[in-house]
Amino acid sequence: MAITEIIEDIHRYIDSHWAKTVRESREDTPNEISLPHPHTVPSTDPSMWLFFYWDVYFTNLGLLRSGEIAQAKYNADNILSLIDRFGYAPNMTVRIALNRTQVPPSPMICRDVFHHTQDRKWLAGALPILTREYTFWMTLRMAPNGLNRAYTHADPATVDGFEKVIAHRLKDIPTEPIARLRYLHHKMAECEVWDFTPRFDQRCTDFNPVDTNAALYFFESTMAELHDELEQVADAEIWRNRAAARRVLVDKFLWDDEQGFYFDYDWARGRRGPVVSAAAWLTMWSGLCSDEQAARMVANLSLLEREHGLITCKEGSNTSANTYQWDAPNAWPPMQAVAIMGLIRYGYHAEARRLAEKYITTCARNFASTGQLWEKYNGITGALDVADEYKMPPFLGWTAGVFLYAQEVLNNDPKD
Repeated sequence: MAITEIIEDIHRYIDSHWAKTVRESREDTPNEISLPHPHTVPSTDPSMWLFFYWDVYFTNLGLLRSGEIAQAKYNADNILSLIDRFGYAPNMTVRIALNRTQVPPSPMICRDVFHHTQDRKWLAGALPILTREYTFWMTLRMAPNGLNRAYTHADPATVDGFEKVIAHRLKDIPTEPIARLRYLHHKMAECEVWDFTPRFDQRCTDFNPVDTNAALYFFESTMAELHDELEQVADAEIWRNRAAARRVLVDKFLWDDEQGFYFDYDWARGRRGPVVSAAAWLTMWSGLCSDEQAARMVANLSLLEREHGLITCKEGSNTSANTYQWDAPNAWPPMQAVAIMGLIRYGYHAEARRLAEKYITTCARNFASTGQLWEKYNGITGALDVADEYKMPPFLGWTAGVFLYAQEVLNNDPKD
């Protein structure tokens, strides 16, 4: 079958599967947090039945391109309801996750929905709620150097119980009680970034993650844009100043001028982390880079670009006994999306199209053999032989969302 026919089949598959990933959870239960509107879950697999925070940004890329505007808005409203209720959005809608959030895309989600609805009254109601989330980050997730970190506000008993949740995924949990609790606390905080990863040397709360701070820069600059939309000039200027101040700190601590790349910063030890990761591409996605920095990032695409996409971390980054799925050789759809968007933002259309084509081709090849879209792919082989911590689920909302976005890039984006 020709690839054009496979792509048409994927479009039909996506259109017919959106409804299969919509749930309702209108009442709190002992385990689950309620939401006021129907919400998308990542997969058609019943084991993945929760609403995940940052997934929504990428899932909505597809919903909006499929004409599912109402559901995309429901997803945004559900996030706003969580922030309104808790002061932040838990990384997933289950009570054991009330101690943590995720890399925060909420203003960008609201911006994308607003661009389709043009509902200024809705936007005006959203902005104070988004400001509450920002206050959470700037009070409970700050490091001493003025940048943000991942953390958890779990009590010791909850941290202790986290071992039961993650023991099957990790091989190096200490047995000595104090070291064990410290380890579990760091690992719980790691869930605020991607998930388990070699980036933080088992000391996540001691780092300024590059993706967290890039997303917060985007948060600040998007809030300025949205206040401008409502002609709230003074508020917009406050947000622009916040973004400008963050850029100075990111340049100081996270940008490595010698290597021409962004790294997580180990503020506890006063040095940049060594792991080359796809998190750095959120700096271009967010507009945080200068033009010169963007050019150097593009020159370093080969650090992570492989035949079938961007891998998550450079090979050899993991020195632990664990297998991490947010590591090589895995190519996660969100990382492809932020890189493509960032490249287009800075005018690198040929490179963006190359990554989009790799993603489309990889999805199509595996769809032809399995009849499914999948959570992630192997960026080196282009197959499903990924590093897994659990059984990989099919039809991930973000896989579909990024597919439709990448297809749009190939169809519409001008060449250099």
